[in-house]
Amino acid sequence: MKILRYALLAVVAIVLLFFAVGLFNPSIQYGHEITVEKPVEEVWAIVQDESKYDQWLEGYQGMELIEGRQNEVGSKYKVVVDPGEGQAEFEMIQTLKALEEFNQVHLHYDSDFMDMDQHYTFSESNGQTTFSTQADVRPKGMMMRSMFALMEMLSGSFTAQETKNIEALKKVIEANTTDYYPAPAVAEEEMGAEAESE
Repeated sequence: MKILRYALLAVVAIVLLFFAVGLFNPSIQYGHEITVEKPVEEVWAIVQDESKYDQWLEGYQGMELIEGRQNEVGSKYKVVVDPGEGQAEFEMIQTLKALEEFNQVHLHYDSDFMDMDQHYTFSESNGQTTFSTQADVRPKGMMMRSMFALMEMLSGSFTAQETKNIEALKKVIEANTTDYYPAPAVAEEEMGAEAESE
């Protein structure tokens, strides 16, 4: 009988400890930073290029504009994510909260199990661009708060995933061959005409 009582007390203690973790960790912050030998305009364009998202955002399946205009502050998008084998796809609503070209982006994500604010910042110096991320995740409900907090505390899951994504982005940037700012066709024709007249 004593063994059963102690076992029951142990279970209660574990449950209380589990929820205490969520109580004292209502949010999770993480981020990552890279520096590349590319101009800020090119880095900005690649980060904004939806056709390249699946090359650096693990689990990204697609996104759809559902409100407002593309890249306009206040616009909303449905984002579909596949978290991996054995887990169901889920959707998030992404809202563009702020955008300052070549400088910073603020995105807000809302899903059934969390709210998240994601900040991107860009800065250029001596021909190098530094790209930084900072995320603030607020799980919904005490169960999710405890689960998320333990995932980060025990294995650094969120930090590790962000690091993996942004390091993948670095490779995409370094290998980029897309010309996002081609010279206007008219200007090229004029230059050709000038060369012929000489």
